Amino acid sequence: MDHGVLDNIFDAPTLSPPDIWQTVQRILARKHEYGITRLGSVTELDRIGIPVVQVVRPRALSVAVSQGKGLTLPLAAISGLMESLEGWASERIAPERVFRAAFREMNEQKFWSHLGVGREAERISWIDGLDLLSGRRTPVPLALVDSAYTVPSPHPHWMPRDTTGLAAGTSLQSAALHACLEILERQARCTAMKTPHFFDRFQIDSRSVCSGGAGEIMRRLAEAGFVVGIWQIPAPHALPIYWCHVMEDGGRAPFAPLPAEGFGCGFSHDRALTSALLEACQSRLGVISAARDDISSEVYAYADASELAAWRTQLVKGGSSYSPDEGPVASGHSILPIVEALKLAGAKAAILVVLHSDDRVPLHVVRVVAPPLETNPEADLA
Repeated sequence: MDHGVLDNIFDAPTLSPPDIWQTVQRILARKHEYGITRLGSVTELDRIGIPVVQVVRPRALSVAVSQGKGLTLPLAAISGLMESLEGWASERIAPERVFRAAFREMNEQKFWSHLGVGREAERISWIDGLDLLSGRRTPVPLALVDSAYTVPSPHPHWMPRDTTGLAAGTSLQSAALHACLEILERQARCTAMKTPHFFDRFQIDSRSVCSGGAGEIMRRLAEAGFVVGIWQIPAPHALPIYWCHVMEDGGRAPFAPLPAEGFGCGFSHDRALTSALLEACQSRLGVISAARDDISSEVYAYADASELAAWRTQLVKGGSSYSPDEGPVASGHSILPIVEALKLAGAKAAILVVLHSDDRVPLHVVRVVAPPLETNPEADLA
């Protein structure tokens, strides 16, 4: 990996994204190469009507069923395909890119000290990346990059494994942007879960969301008989981050009664909240379809009616007014504000590993790792 990659991300002129449906068709034309056997809509399994698709890759080494969502079917299709291809690329890292070294040798900058307490002499697998903060070549533990979730694991049990910062796009720049935004979102969620009385202190009045993509989704949800809870997660940077719950309003027999949650971080309030609402709608269909292999049976357990009613009441409580008219906090095509946001969030590095690049599709898959940020909200619950 050389500095040409960094130039491509920081300095390359912003091009108009390719036609979405043409990109979908190019990917499907090579579906056998990617191991994809099915792309299908599950939208009509729910009452909301927000397009959601599922992409099946049976021989995946992680989840075999990926999901995608969007305000239109083409947007949902490209979203689902990109998620599936993130896994495809991160499962197939070329062996020649991987090397073995003692933890101590590769931790001179102390980026990984929070991971290897008492493990300094152990030899593990590494892969080189490029630090977006310093521009230096920086080794990353392979366990933080690949998504080969096989048994037995090829990585030490003490290394954390999740897919935060794994992203695909039609350009290196867009893939890196998506990866960094996801890191900021997950880090903020970890902080929110440790914040006393978070749901009471940071709730937004959902009735004040009336414009933009978020307003359109809110109208669809209201018409379909749903209530929505929205919280803005505080952060040390200017990029807005939202957490939302979508739940049936109790006016009819419950179909999928538990609240579905979604998260979003973006350059504007509307983008961030739209992403969170779309993710919540997608989460419902993941449960309803029962097709994903990472959904626990706990989500199908009996739900106490009084607890559901109490949470439904919480969701419709008034809160701070939504303020969508402040404009974007930064250009939606520049990674510089995101790099600054990562620094403010506490990142000592933001290491980019390019996993796949093919301009013929175009398809680019990257992994960004930002030590020592906490990015797995479920870790403390496990």
